[in-house]
Amino acid sequence: MKNPIYLLLFGALLVSSCGNNAEVKTLRQENEALIAELKALKANGVANAPKYILKIRLKQSHFSLSIKKHIKDAVNAVEFELPVDKEFFDSVSEGTELVDKFRFGSFVLYGSFGDWEMTVKEKEVREGKP
Repeated sequence: MKNPIYLLLFGALLVSSCGNNAEVKTLRQENEALIAELKALKANGVANAPKYILKIRLKQSHFSLSIKKHIKDAVNAVEFELPVDKEFFDSVSEGTELVDKFRFGSFVLYGSFGDWEMTVKEKEVREGKP
């Protein structure tokens, strides 16, 4: 009685694995197309163009008298780099506040007054590699 069940499971596994060949072939073609596109970009000098990087600081801020919450917000602040186009890079300066969003859901559910603050900490232009 166990043998038919094993044969049925093996047959189902065999049939389900046959469809992956087309997917693998499609993925290989996409990979080759991306490699060709990257080579073309490098040949045209686009990949060697200067990179405009903004260093962003994202932090949560609470409106309270609790020193503990303010310390927690300062410690949990996140800084990351974000590549941007030249137009946006030129439109902001260091200290520009990109987002100042009130957290309405936390206010409704928990009575917490707070917001998200995203500011430009630093601007940097990196030269492309030849």
